[in-house]
Amino acid sequence: MVKESKDNPVIRTVREHPYITTAAACIAALIATGGQLASPVALWSVGAGLVLILTAFALILKHRGELSFDAKIVMILAAGFVIRLFFVLYTDIATRQNDVGTFEEGVYNLFHSGYILYIRDNMSLPSIDVTKAGQFYHPPLHHIVCAVFLKIYEVFLGGRHNYESLQLLTLCYAQISAVITYRILKLFDLTEDVLLPSCVIISFFPEFIRLSGSINNDSLCTMLTFLALYIAFKWYREGKISYLVISALAAGLAMMTKLSAGLIAVPLAVLFIARFIHKDKLGTLGHACIYGAIAVPLGLCFQIRNLVMFNVPLGYVLRSDNIYQDISRFSVWERLFGLYPVPIEDFFMNLGSDGEQDYNTTISLIKTAMFGEWNFRDSMAQSLSGYFLLWVFVLLVIAVLAGFIYMLVTLRKRKMAAEELSLAVLFVAELVSYTMFALKYPHICSMNFRYTVPLIICGTYFAARLVSGKDKFVHAYKVASVAFAVLAGLFYILLATYIKGEVTVVDVTW
Repeated sequence: MVKESKDNPVIRTVREHPYITTAAACIAALIATGGQLASPVALWSVGAGLVLILTAFALILKHRGELSFDAKIVMILAAGFVIRLFFVLYTDIATRQNDVGTFEEGVYNLFHSGYILYIRDNMSLPSIDVTKAGQFYHPPLHHIVCAVFLKIYEVFLGGRHNYESLQLLTLCYAQISAVITYRILKLFDLTEDVLLPSCVIISFFPEFIRLSGSINNDSLCTMLTFLALYIAFKWYREGKISYLVISALAAGLAMMTKLSAGLIAVPLAVLFIARFIHKDKLGTLGHACIYGAIAVPLGLCFQIRNLVMFNVPLGYVLRSDNIYQDISRFSVWERLFGLYPVPIEDFFMNLGSDGEQDYNTTISLIKTAMFGEWNFRDSMAQSLSGYFLLWVFVLLVIAVLAGFIYMLVTLRKRKMAAEELSLAVLFVAELVSYTMFALKYPHICSMNFRYTVPLIICGTYFAARLVSGKDKFVHAYKVASVAFAVLAGLFYILLATYIKGEVTVVDVTW
C-alpha cells in the first residue's frame, strides 16, 4: 500500500484539492495569456519560465528533505500540465481540431463552433432535425458549457470575443482526467515504485495533451466518464449513497456530452453484480434503481427529444462523406488482420490525400494514440522523435496485453477481483466497440484513439499489475516510462515549431 507522508504545504494543498487547484491554474493561465500566445518569444519565455519554476521547486523540496512520494506525484502531474498548457498556447482553435469548423460571429455552421455560437446567442437548443445538421446531432452539454463560459467571459472583455479561451476549459478537463486516472490506480494494491512510473506515463500520454486543445466534446466526455468510474469504485467499496449519486450524475452528464459514454455501463454492471452476490443483495438492487433513475433520463434526454420531435433514431451517428477517407473496399479480414510496413516516413496516419490509406484498425489505434489523425512528415525533428515514441509505445502495448492476460490468470488470488474484472470487461468492451464502429463506418477517421480513451486507465493498470513485485520488470518499466515521457514531451514541444510543407492532408470530416 502507498505510505502516507508529511508534505510541504503547497504539495499537500495540491494533493488534497487537485480539481480546485487545476481550475485555479487554468483561470490564472486564462488571465495571463487569454489562451493563446502568438509571439514565439512570449511562448518560449512562458514555457521556459514554467519549467524553471518547477525545477527550482523540486530542488528546494529535495534540499529540505520534503521530496516525498506524494511530492513526486504532484510534480509529475504538474509537469504534464505544463506540457498541456504549452500545447494549448501554440495551438489555435483552427489547428488540429476534429469537426470544430470556424468561429464567425452570426454564422451558425454545422460544426461544433456553430453549435456553440447558436446556443450562446439564442440561449436555447436549435429546434432542427439533427440528421440534416452535421455535428448538431451530438448531445449539447459541452456546447452549453462553452456557450455560458463565452457569455460570462465576454462580460469581462467588454463584449469582445476570444474563442481561444475555450481551450482553457478543455485543458482543465484533460488535466483532471489525468489526475483521476492516477487516483484509480492508487485504489489498487500497487506499490510506490510501480505507481510512480505509471503516473509518468499517464501525465505525458499524448491523448491527454491533444484533448487539452480540442474544442469538440471529447475532453469533457472523457473527464466525466473517468469520474463516473472512479466514484463507482469508491461506492463499491464503501456503499455510500453519496458516491452512488455522484457517479450516476457523472455517467448521465457524460452521455449528455457524447452518447458513446454509455459504454461505462458495462464495467459498472460488473460492480453492481459483484456487490449483489457478495455484499448486499437488497441494498444493491435499490442502489441500481437509483443509479438508473438518475443516469438514464439524464443521459438520453437529448436523444429522446430528437426521437419525439423529428423521429431521429436513438443511436444516430453522422456518416462521413469524405471520399478520400473511404476504405469500404477493404475486407473485414484486411481491416482486422491485414498488415503493412510502417517505415520511418509512414508512421503518421495516412488519410488518403497522398494516395495511401491506413485501414488496419490496430495499427491505426496505435498511431492515433500517439499522433492523432495528422501527419508531421515535413519535419525531421518530428519524424525522429515520433518514430522512437511510437516504438516505445508499442513495447508498452505489449506489456499491457501481457498484463491483461496475467491479471485474468491470477484474478482469484487478490481481494480486488471485482474491480479488476470490471477493468478487464471495460478493456474488452472498448476494443469491441471501437472495432465495430470502425467496421460499420468504413472511413479512416473512424479509427481514432479518441473514441476509446478509457483504454488509458485499463492499459496503465494492466502494465503496472504485470511488473508489480518483480524488481527486474519494475526497473524496465521505469526506463520505458521515462523514455515515453521524454519522447512525448519532446514531440509536443517541438510541434510548436512545425511548419507544414507540400504534404496535403485531408481535413477530418467526421
